[in-house]
Amino acid sequence: MTRILAFLILFLFNVLIYAQNTSASPYSASGLGERSFSGTQASRHMGGLDVFTDSIHANLNNPAGYGFLKATTYSIGINYTNINLASLSESRNSDIASIDYIAVSIPAGKFSFGFGLLPFTSVGYRVEGNDDTSQLQIFNRYEGNGGLNQAYFSLGLPLTSYFAIGSTLNYNFGNLFYRTGQFIEGIDNGTFLSNESSVSGFSFQFSAQAKIPIQKKYTFQAMYSFQPIGRLDSRNSRVFSTQSLSTEILTDFVQIDLTSSGIENTNPNLSSMSRIGVGYGKNKKWFLGVQYNLIKSSNFSNKFFERKNISYQDAKKWIIGGYFIPNYASFTNFWSKVVYRFGFRNEQMSTLFNNIPLTEMGISFGLGLPLGGLSNVNVGLEISQRGQKDLGLIQESIISFRVGMSLNDIWFVKRKYN
Repeated sequence: MTRILAFLILFLFNVLIYAQNTSASPYSASGLGERSFSGTQASRHMGGLDVFTDSIHANLNNPAGYGFLKATTYSIGINYTNINLASLSESRNSDIASIDYIAVSIPAGKFSFGFGLLPFTSVGYRVEGNDDTSQLQIFNRYEGNGGLNQAYFSLGLPLTSYFAIGSTLNYNFGNLFYRTGQFIEGIDNGTFLSNESSVSGFSFQFSAQAKIPIQKKYTFQAMYSFQPIGRLDSRNSRVFSTQSLSTEILTDFVQIDLTSSGIENTNPNLSSMSRIGVGYGKNKKWFLGVQYNLIKSSNFSNKFFERKNISYQDAKKWIIGGYFIPNYASFTNFWSKVVYRFGFRNEQMSTLFNNIPLTEMGISFGLGLPLGGLSNVNVGLEISQRGQKDLGLIQESIISFRVGMSLNDIWFVKRKYN
């Protein structure tokens, strides 16, 4: 019954995840969009800590963690996010509900594997304002939507009882749409320039995980992960059009030939990424870890869609997080068996707007609520802030309520009795 329910949920979520929009940030206009995925809910409630791995949770950002998996796991994550966008003169709120990931992870004796689907990047913004540099009353509009999804297959192999390696093959696909428009006061029709890209391509990840027992009660964990540069193929189109401001009806359009300029087909890249982390804890009691992520995004370029006020730098992130369980073996007190998670992260992001670096800081808290057997539900809150109000930028205050379900089952167990 658990398997039927899980596969039914996975199928329904698979239909929904392709069409969703997971961003309402003007900063998603950069690169290939805002990165949407930062790990399972259990990981995000610890700040995005990937170094911790156990036998009943899938570690989607660390394929070597599959080497320690003991139970088949169906993982589903959803979130509700409120974003407050504020400048020096005004502010507004946006709400988003979206799916974070769907995944199946299976131990198969001498190795383990997993597969799933998740939103990888997202573009979602609409900015409007008047052009104060002109004597005419000119109204500008900038908008974008779309993003990349990621279908993955991961394999983890335990080399010893203390050490495992793993790799992930990702297929990235999706559409990116950007449009700029301009209206003049007193004229109903405005002019628009639309850029659209259909993007696809593969990327790879490799990782190693150590899980070393110390004095039976304690465990030291360490992780290293590397994702080389991924090459993407982008099929591009550009349209110049006129549209009514009052009815938003398209009145005329011209398809621009991109062949002569050499940008009909381009190859934006996925920047290489490294993660390294260490942690220490008492078994089924507490854990504390630290992790450093580096994305070599300073060399990113997209010849088809470039903006003069946006440039790129290497992205760096520091994470500190962990968990605490009051009494894992309690039979009388439910809350004593709950996993209390916490995390903090500080990030230098890859994007510079008007040569001003973008930073983000966040804290997170979560509860791992046990269900029947090895299954559990992870609920938590993530609070973060990005950007700043001055120098023509926007400050984003983000509150996300995240829920993840981990349904566990036992497969591939040889029967001892008939």
